[in-house]
Amino acid sequence: MEWVAFIIAVIALGLSIWTLKKMGGVEEMKTKVDALSSLGLTEVKKQVDSLSSMGESLREKTADILERLEKKVRGEEK
Repeated sequence: MEWVAFIIAVIALGLSIWTLKKMGGVEEMKTKVDALSSLGLTEVKKQVDSLSSMGESLREKTADILERLEKKVRGEEK
């Protein structure tokens, strides 16, 4: 019974290696890393900063919506 499991594991390993090579493998990964490196650190930092400001904006909008919802549920304070 162990031999059957071993054979299935070896076949699965072979299929995964074959799939990795067929999908581009290490060469594609190196290409992506080079492309990201060519952007430069400043470009990546700009993208991260824009995402951060977008997150802050969404947080503020959510807080405003929740505040308005609370006022409608509890009623306006007098």
